[in-house]
Amino acid sequence: MGSAVAPSFANLFVYKLEKAFFLREPYLVYIKHYYRYVDDILILWEGPANLFEEMVNEANRSHSTLKFTMESSQHEINFLDINIKIDENKIYTNLYRKTMDRNNLLHRKSFHNPKTLNAIPKGQYIRARKIASTETAFNQASKELTKRFVNRGYPAGHLSKVQQEVQKLTRQDLLSPKQQKTRDTDRLTFVSKYDKRSRSIENVIKRYWPILQHDPKYGPIFSIPPRFAYKRGKTIRDILCQNTAPKNEDKVFKGTPKIGTFPCLSCICCNSIIKGAHINHPATGKEIKLSTYATCSTNYVVYVLKCPCGKLYVGKTIRSVNTRIKEHKNAIRNFKANTYTDTSVSRHFSEARHNVCQLKWKVLEVVPKMSKGGDRNNLLLQRESRWINRLDSTYPKGMNEQLNLACFL
Repeated sequence: MGSAVAPSFANLFVYKLEKAFFLREPYLVYIKHYYRYVDDILILWEGPANLFEEMVNEANRSHSTLKFTMESSQHEINFLDINIKIDENKIYTNLYRKTMDRNNLLHRKSFHNPKTLNAIPKGQYIRARKIASTETAFNQASKELTKRFVNRGYPAGHLSKVQQEVQKLTRQDLLSPKQQKTRDTDRLTFVSKYDKRSRSIENVIKRYWPILQHDPKYGPIFSIPPRFAYKRGKTIRDILCQNTAPKNEDKVFKGTPKIGTFPCLSCICCNSIIKGAHINHPATGKEIKLSTYATCSTNYVVYVLKCPCGKLYVGKTIRSVNTRIKEHKNAIRNFKANTYTDTSVSRHFSEARHNVCQLKWKVLEVVPKMSKGGDRNNLLLQRESRWINRLDSTYPKGMNEQLNLACFL
């Protein structure tokens, strides 16, 4: 449906239509059961057939763009993926699949977690078990599913074992409401993108987990082995197709672009800028080249603060960078322990007896707007973490209190 909110809007729209056209007199008295899934409607009707057709025709005449199509039968009808049949005053259901549908089951050789690939057949057989109301219908649906899975590279022996396992489950138990299990919040979850090294990483963590369990201080935290969860890894499409479309907007510079942080000439932060297209590592002195142009008014940036003794603080802001620098300077001027002015930067300046005029700053990177969408704030957090690690600015070598990696999970 395109947008993520489209199904919700469609559901609300059809709800308004069904109240106006169907669920009203004189038709309501003949509707014994009414079921709807977004825009697919199933009605059990006990009344004149011509009145049912009149209801649908009136609904079509009442709306200029929306048209309802209908199928009716005294004995058998298909609704979504279910075949519904009435025989000797009993309702029977079976799995239904359109003849034109393609076999789009995930291929066995697709680069997915093996646990996911093994779980798909069982999920499909359980679905057939729930829908098929008789053993004969389930066997028929299982035979068709097995044929489709074999064509997609799944081993027939494994499929046979899964089918037999599901056949032992009763349909009544599967359709009964399940009690929600209490979530194991104490167990750690190791989340990563799935790739060819994931299995090796999982084995290494499992092998050396007992070392953490026997730690005298933190052992109780790691008493339960972690669960492993995987996000979708990079596909061939991700490699071949660019994440961002080329920008048509005018460039800042027509000629050779400038690199570094430049004064805006209209704020009090201009005179404390560290000039140049590079920054030196505080410990090794290695020159790190920068690649972006920024001014005091640039937003969505990762910046660095430098004190007279050479320690660095790496931060980020979505606002103009001079607004954030002013806040740092204000905290240094008005430093008071255990208040909002007590930050890692202001605390260091107070303890080292530095002056606020000695604070220097520079923009390290500008995070551009993502043309195809995405979480720009999270990307900014990731870039900040990378720069903290690259410049080794965590305490005691720098003024950052910690390196937070939660943005990568």
